[in-house]
Amino acid sequence: MEEYRCDESFDYFLEKFGEPEACQKADEKVIEAYKHKLPSKLISYWKELGWCSYGKGLIWMVNPAEYEEVLEKRLKGTKYEGRKDLSVFARSAFGVLYVWASAKGKLMDIDPNQNTINAYSDTDKNMLSNEVENRKMRSFWGGKGLKDMELMDKDWNPLFEKTLKKLGQLKADEMYGWKHHIAIGGERSLDNLDKVNIFVYHDISNQLEKPDTSMGIEGLM
Repeated sequence: MEEYRCDESFDYFLEKFGEPEACQKADEKVIEAYKHKLPSKLISYWKELGWCSYGKGLIWMVNPAEYEEVLEKRLKGTKYEGRKDLSVFARSAFGVLYVWASAKGKLMDIDPNQNTINAYSDTDKNMLSNEVENRKMRSFWGGKGLKDMELMDKDWNPLFEKTLKKLGQLKADEMYGWKHHIAIGGERSLDNLDKVNIFVYHDISNQLEKPDTSMGIEGLM
């Protein structure tokens, strides 16, 4: 039998994105607090690797406790406001938050640069067994490709490598965001990107205009 570092899906993810970087050991108190909200497979990744970045910061596995406040603010006024089963478990270099619903799967993506919330109504109807929920978590990581995490400029050219070269690698609380947000007329270009605090940027993006929910399978309201 072939032995895997984590499991077949996550090992395939590592083949594509490379070794973990900027790792922080997972706090036992956070593990205890989230062990009934998030799949045990994700918790096993935390214990094995910690909270880390991959692909030179293109995607991060995060401490969900640090994102509780921003998630609460983002969902205020939507039909998901007040939900206690939702947790941010990963994010991209461009600040996209990936939100897991307990016993359901990945329920939504929250994108501060596009200012969109993509929610998937079919996922919210699920009532998954632990085994199936773990399988979906493995599929999330194993199914991710480098292009999936990109932000495109106005001519549909990928921006990550150019931004990384220009601005340097991100810290755990940083993302690449618009200097002048496109919501107020900023251009989708490399020159308009900067390193910003991810929590502050989400807050500002949320205040600029009501997030567009049209990209989701079902609107949030």
